[in-house]
Amino acid sequence: MKIVLFDLGNTLEYSFENSHFMMPGTMTLLSTVSEMRDRDLDPPIMALISDFLESPSRYYQIIEGLNIHKFFKPYEQRITLSGDVGFNKPDSRIFRAVIDKIERDLLYQHVIFVTENRAHITEARKLGMMTIRFKFINDCEEGVNNLIEMIPLIHLFVLAC
Repeated sequence: MKIVLFDLGNTLEYSFENSHFMMPGTMTLLSTVSEMRDRDLDPPIMALISDFLESPSRYYQIIEGLNIHKFFKPYEQRITLSGDVGFNKPDSRIFRAVIDKIERDLLYQHVIFVTENRAHITEARKLGMMTIRFKFINDCEEGVNNLIEMIPLIHLFVLAC
């Protein structure tokens, strides 16, 4: 089993004046990843992890408003919020909570984490996760420039042993 773990804010979406908008390429990325299969013809499990302290129902409203909710059902298994587990990214305990909700004791090496946050990437790599860093607005550091560039990288991860 492979897990593709996405950060939401400033990765798949951004907010402006209390409104939420999809990043360009979000729907293409999520649709394409949902159609991928590993060597055993199993799809990767897509999940969300967010430092979010409001009620889960507010988070669900956001992803439903963006029309990306269908990729992350059932919510109880595929969405992990810091306010629910008591730890923020990049604490290893929130990553462990995400993974264990999907498959108990799955190794970190079976997870790829996608975010714009460099510090979160660093800590996820220390745990053994594969990572992709999305470069958010005028960022000159390591990472991909747009979400579509992630597709072949995620596909290689899904196909790996």
